[in-house]
Amino acid sequence: MRTTTTITRLTLLAALLLMAAPIAAQETSSPSPSDSAPATAQTADSDAEAAAAARRERFRRLRYGNLAEIELAGKQLRISYPDLLADSDDYRALESLGTGAVSAWNSGRAVKLLTHTSLSFDGIVVPYGNASPDYPGVYSLWPKRTEDGWSLVFNNEADIWGSQRKPAADAVEVPLEHSSADEPAGKLTIEFLEVEPGAVLRIAWGDHQFLAAFDAAP
Repeated sequence: MRTTTTITRLTLLAALLLMAAPIAAQETSSPSPSDSAPATAQTADSDAEAAAAARRERFRRLRYGNLAEIELAGKQLRISYPDLLADSDDYRALESLGTGAVSAWNSGRAVKLLTHTSLSFDGIVVPYGNASPDYPGVYSLWPKRTEDGWSLVFNNEADIWGSQRKPAADAVEVPLEHSSADEPAGKLTIEFLEVEPGAVLRIAWGDHQFLAAFDAAP
């Protein structure tokens, strides 16, 4: 009788162990709170870097406005320009320019070029160091209506309002290739396009597109 009881108990124990095994396996495989918790330190570092980058970008835009940048022959070029809409008096003034007249940027600071090298526009040189021999070239840029089309005027006074250009400070004038934009630009847009061995300056505004190819002057 004791033998039967013992066998019965062993059978019940084995059954209980089999029933408990899947539960134990689930408990073993379940991730601990520490395993499933987010990497808070890493996330915090990533968020901090993103916030710092956003602050730097805001500061850069406050300082320079819109930017177009490129590296040419290992030297940096940068153009800063204002927010000017195509639906504005500035744009309408551009469209109504007479021959020989130069456009203004009345609603913002003048478009500004900073270059660490002299530039050659089909042999017309915009020299580096116009403000000081040991300082990068700095110019304000102005579209001009000509008898043959358009040109771009480089003025030695760079840090001025867009209505303060002095013709006596004009330094260099280079031709612009003009065409109608495939898609109208809702606001003034300036960019550099990489075209070996040099680059192309592109200005788009409303229905107008202006292009000027250049490279580093020897």
